[in-house]
Amino acid sequence: MQRIPRAARGRWRCHALLSAAALLAALCRPAAADCVNSETGGNLGTVPSQRVLAGPAISTTAQFTLGCGGIVLSTLGTPTVQAKFVSPTTGLTLKDGSKPPIPYQVTDLGGAGYTQGLLVINANGANLVALLSNNTASVPLRITTAVGANVPAGTYTDTITVNWAYANICEGLLGVGGLCVGTPRNGNLNRVLTVQLVVTNDCTFSAPNVQFGAAPLPAAFAAVTGNVSVVCTRGLSVTVGLGPGTYPAGGRRQMASGANRLAYDLFRGDGSIWGAAAGTRVAGSALTDGLTPIVLPYTARIYADQSPPPPGVYQDNVVVDVEY
Repeated sequence: MQRIPRAARGRWRCHALLSAAALLAALCRPAAADCVNSETGGNLGTVPSQRVLAGPAISTTAQFTLGCGGIVLSTLGTPTVQAKFVSPTTGLTLKDGSKPPIPYQVTDLGGAGYTQGLLVINANGANLVALLSNNTASVPLRITTAVGANVPAGTYTDTITVNWAYANICEGLLGVGGLCVGTPRNGNLNRVLTVQLVVTNDCTFSAPNVQFGAAPLPAAFAAVTGNVSVVCTRGLSVTVGLGPGTYPAGGRRQMASGANRLAYDLFRGDGSIWGAAAGTRVAGSALTDGLTPIVLPYTARIYADQSPPPPGVYQDNVVVDVEY
């Protein structure tokens, strides 16, 4: 037997170890990432209660997405991707505990409704090639509230569930005989999208102008009665204040005609001045119901004990505020 020189044996051993290391690296290549599901959108924002009640409708878009990177469709079986709504698609409502719900609907972007249980994506074979041309499949939707819900402030939510089923998708390369050299992907899972609308407290009110008419002297002006009407979000306890006007002086409101002044005031039912500070405001007699105006009467009088100012047109502006 021929002996191998020591140096040659060393070179041969080194060559064998390098070959084994290269083979091990090829076999232990990290696997590709799995197909990834995601959901985007569904937030309807923050709106006042009067918008929910009177409109216009609140709308947003959302999307369920399945993404698989580096896709090669397997030749060992028919590749498929399917998606369907497993939660109801009719009679949908946004809820906040025991508060009245807010109805809403889900459609595709063209306005057509979805049906629970029917496949909204059903692609296989050649059809799947086109569907996954950018490595993703998606279910887009439009979410729109119905006008007319009379609700308190709160955070109203609901969930929509879509099921994804996919099979025979190879992330990597196809080897000899159609074997997936990368990672074969098969899955069946439900994905959930949260729909949310935040409703805030809101008030609208009516405060018609006060018209005293014309008279030659302050004492000749008759008193004028009127009302401030307020409609607020359901379930609020409110008080209404009247500001001091633009030209207050000496504890009285004043109308102005240039540099001249004509003192007057606005009085509550008990005869005291209706103001904006605590103790001078007027409170609603019950919680607001979101629909019925709270009507608060006042009496406006021009002070008869003041010196007559020059003739002119006298005006003032008073701020009406609502606290809850």
